[in-house]
Amino acid sequence: MIEILTASLVLLWIVVLVLVFAVVALARQIGLLHERVAPAGALMHSTGPKVGELAPRLELEDIDGRPFAVGGERKAAQLILFVSPTCPICKTLVPTAKSLARSERGRLDLAFGSDGGEVEVHRRYIEDMGLEAQPYIVSLELGMKFEVGKLPYAVLIGADGVLRSKGLVNNREHLESLVESMDSGFASIQDYLYQEERLEKEAS
Repeated sequence: MIEILTASLVLLWIVVLVLVFAVVALARQIGLLHERVAPAGALMHSTGPKVGELAPRLELEDIDGRPFAVGGERKAAQLILFVSPTCPICKTLVPTAKSLARSERGRLDLAFGSDGGEVEVHRRYIEDMGLEAQPYIVSLELGMKFEVGKLPYAVLIGADGVLRSKGLVNNREHLESLVESMDSGFASIQDYLYQEERLEKEAS
């Protein structure tokens, strides 16, 4: 009986050691995979104004009737996040966009755009999301000029009035990719990675 228990204990320890080695190997493979996976950027589609060209210039009004200019030269870059009171992802992304704008310390002017609906619905949305400090524009023309199809969608216009980046955004990483695109001069993170890969192949 003692021999059977001893053999079982030895076998159990062997199984435990095998599992430990398997977990360590799996963790290592996950780490390698994480290093090789490219960072995800905003999903940019080919329709609408082209990145690298002057953004459409619009003279609009925010929901309170104050003048709001889109495009043109300005002191800071302009990030317009298109949202809707009925969009659940938008509700989670609004605080993230506000946080990103604060972290840029004056380099980024944040505004919110929507394509229509009852004004009172938007006013309640502004109050619920704490958007009183940012321009909120309810304009069908604004969405049509940038050919916004799905939400949440963002466009980033440089201080020089040039459209620097755009695309569907679902998280902070997507929003930050727009700023990275502006700083790097590439239309998207994917373009940057493609360029890096091409340079590496040429150097090898």
